Amino acid sequence: MKNIIDNMYEYFSEVEWIDDRRTRVKVKNFEIEVDSPPEFKGPEGMMTPEELFPGILASCVLTTFLEFREKMGITLHKWNAKVKAVLGPSPEKGYRFESIHIHILLKVNPEDREKIPRALELSQKYCFISRAIRGNVEEKIDFEFIE
Repeated sequence: MKNIIDNMYEYFSEVEWIDDRRTRVKVKNFEIEVDSPPEFKGPEGMMTPEELFPGILASCVLTTFLEFREKMGITLHKWNAKVKAVLGPSPEKGYRFESIHIHILLKVNPEDREKIPRALELSQKYCFISRAIRGNVEEKIDFEFIE
């Protein structure tokens, strides 16, 4: 990450073609191999953009929530999100995400429960990936408390 101008940042990654439909994504000192899913001629068992993107969206919502948790004084004990994405035909040909549903299981102190709907609303509003897909992908976030 490099601060280029006040409140503007650049982030870098590298993507390399390996073979067939397989790629290597490099971010800092980390690498993952990504391939097409089997329904688009990829092999079984590989990570795919169709799975990674919804997970990254949920991660962005969580990291944004953590900022609001701090500001709102919420004590968070556990957060586990299950994410379901639906890919469908695009009007421009090909495919696009129709919807992404994030279902969050969380444990907070009883006195913090009433703060959660607002904190999640703000998290979705300010998550930059949510902003990037707003108007193009239906994004649904719901939650339930666990003990």
